[in-house]
Amino acid sequence: MLPSDLFYIDTVKEYPDDHMKKIEIAKKEFNENARPELSTHVDNMDDYDTIILAYPNWWTTMPMPLFTFLESYDLSGKTICPLITHGGSGFSNSLNDIAQLCPDSNITEGLAINGDDVQSSDTVLEQWINKIGIN
Repeated sequence: MLPSDLFYIDTVKEYPDDHMKKIEIAKKEFNENARPELSTHVDNMDDYDTIILAYPNWWTTMPMPLFTFLESYDLSGKTICPLITHGGSGFSNSLNDIAQLCPDSNITEGLAINGDDVQSSDTVLEQWINKIGIN
């Protein structure tokens, strides 16, 4: 396995710990097509060829901060590998949204993991990484 860096996409305004309140905010952001301000940025994005974009499914797509993230960089020519957790709805619209936001990127086959299966997903993750050829 090649060495990699981990970058956490975080927002200026913190989301509440309470799950129901977080869901309310996520729905409001989705309905408003919001672009929450990020508190962190990748200074050297040009150094990366491949991005494993890991995120939960929120309201039929990725969280709105990921829209902010993808719109903040020129990802032309980069490989984006979508990895999602969900509660039963899989990728929903997120793959189409990534393709629209990053039309000049190579988007690999994604991996959708049900939230109930996350703790036992090591083998599935390894198989996916091997299948898409980023190991």
